[in-house]
Amino acid sequence: MATPTYAESRAHRLAREQHRAAVLDTKAHRQAAQVHGMQQRLAVLNAAANAALQKLQAAKMAADKAEADKQAADTALAAAQAKTDQARATLGEMAAGAYRTIAGGGALGTTLSLVETGNPQTFLDGINVIGEVGKSQADVINELRVAEAEQARAQQAAADAAARATSAEHAAQAAKATADNLVARQHALLAREQSLLAKTRNAAAGAHANARHLAHLIALARARAAAIRAAQAAAAARNAAAGGPIPTCNGNGSVAGYSNGQLPMSALCPLWDAPGMMLQAGASAAFNRMSQAFAQAFGEPLCVTSSYRTYAKQVELYATMPAGYAAVPGTSNHGWGLAVDLCGGIQVDYSPEHEWLMNHASEFSWFHPSWALPGGPGPHEPWHWEFAG
Repeated sequence: MATPTYAESRAHRLAREQHRAAVLDTKAHRQAAQVHGMQQRLAVLNAAANAALQKLQAAKMAADKAEADKQAADTALAAAQAKTDQARATLGEMAAGAYRTIAGGGALGTTLSLVETGNPQTFLDGINVIGEVGKSQADVINELRVAEAEQARAQQAAADAAARATSAEHAAQAAKATADNLVARQHALLAREQSLLAKTRNAAAGAHANARHLAHLIALARARAAAIRAAQAAAAARNAAAGGPIPTCNGNGSVAGYSNGQLPMSALCPLWDAPGMMLQAGASAAFNRMSQAFAQAFGEPLCVTSSYRTYAKQVELYATMPAGYAAVPGTSNHGWGLAVDLCGGIQVDYSPEHEWLMNHASEFSWFHPSWALPGGPGPHEPWHWEFAG
């Protein structure tokens, strides 16, 4: 059998909690960087949204100006239309007057008559009338053309201004909608990352707290083990000084014919470097090998607080311990010399010592009964271990 090394005992909860805390710290640092990056991107998007709002404002102002220009163009158009209508009316009246003059004879008829009669004055008068009428008609026609051109320009200017305003407003609204969408998405992502960061930091804090708590419990357990070993050594020294019996193992190991808690000293053997502790011969030999392997891994033997219990001791414990933590007298495996209660950190779930024993006890035919496990059917006793035989 290969000798277990200290490195093999590193697969325990304390190391896992410390590793988990370090991993969570790294994860939290990475998520914090992501949140910072998102906040920077959000600032850029907010600036884009502000620019879009400014663009929208400028577009609306341009639209307002275009509306004012359109109203001015409409006014000018109305004036041009009125002027055109007036020119047309004047031209119509002139045409009608000329028609009436010709039809009624008038100056024009006199002029025509002059041509026929040969009267020079009448002829000159007729020519002057015709010239005046022609000049008036030409002026009215020019005015009509100018008015129509102004009307067309006014209509085009109004249409162009309205088109520019509409286009600018549509572009600004589209930019604003895009910016709003990006900002909303970034806010959602930022909120999600901040939530994940908070959870990771909480988990890391919990892992650190668990690691500190376990380290504290392990330190207390090791200090208690040192005190127990010192007390056991002192008791053994006193027994030796008083000439009291020192348990030895004669290898008999038979308990046939004896009842629980009534085993003879000849059927029991001492445990290595645990003064005053005894078990059946087979259980003791296997335990001592396991304790020596444990010492190679941790630098000290297994710490034992209880091993074989006499019937009287079982009665005493049953009367004084909380319900469920002591077997009915005469039924405990301690009374058969097949069970031990351990200390020195083994009584702390997931400590390095406890994990080492969980991983290696079966190599020596020792085991941790299922009823004593966390969540098991019996009382939770991480310190209780038994020999399978």
